[in-house]
Amino acid sequence: MIARLLALSLALAAGSSAIAQPATSGDRPFMPAGLAQESIEVTVNFTGSRVVLFANTPQPENETSGLAVALIGPSVSQKVIRRTPEGEQVIEFVSAPSVFAVGSEPQVESSVLPETLARLGLDPGASAQPRADLLTSPDLPAWRAAYVDIMEEEGLYVRNAARITRFDGGLHRASITLPINAPPGEYRVRAVAFRNGEAVGETDQTLTLARSGLEATLFDLSRQHGLVYGFIAVLLGVFVGGIGAWFGRKS
Repeated sequence: MIARLLALSLALAAGSSAIAQPATSGDRPFMPAGLAQESIEVTVNFTGSRVVLFANTPQPENETSGLAVALIGPSVSQKVIRRTPEGEQVIEFVSAPSVFAVGSEPQVESSVLPETLARLGLDPGASAQPRADLLTSPDLPAWRAAYVDIMEEEGLYVRNAARITRFDGGLHRASITLPINAPPGEYRVRAVAFRNGEAVGETDQTLTLARSGLEATLFDLSRQHGLVYGFIAVLLGVFVGGIGAWFGRKS
């Protein structure tokens, strides 16, 4: 196991020739990283999974050095409705991740400002983008917080979702929980290394989540044709119940 980790660390340290990376900010150096699995297939008996990222953080490190990671996507438009005595108020987020699972090492939580995390794409609320004319609205933070609360109740937004393990030489292993009800599509696995409260390295990796077979059919029905899905579920329940009753009478 140790030999395997050392080999992976050397491969990551070799640079961008081994792993395709999107461009990063000019003042934050390239951080070599790679996913253990770049695609996940969801079948009908899927009970959850974890996304594993290996990253080699910039050296040297000190007591404030730490890693934050997030599983983000796919982006969709979403509406949030607030009911008041005066009637309904509606805001539309033109782009908001359907999944946002984020986690970090303790030293990141204690040394990095929330504004910095938001600027670096690691804050779920800040990732919900409204229309341009609402960007300066004083109510925007409250709307974003309400949207995050809704998504957390659905299990699609998860805080403290990562387990991060350190190895010698700056190698980190981050394991992120993939929500069971995560929709199919292209995901982004984002990792940012911090030192003294500032980002010193970042990386973005692409993950594909695909549903196949009966699972894909059921998922599409539940999302796009809820009435049909509910009707089929009721019929299936009646059928199974009838079969059980028939066997009960036979015995």
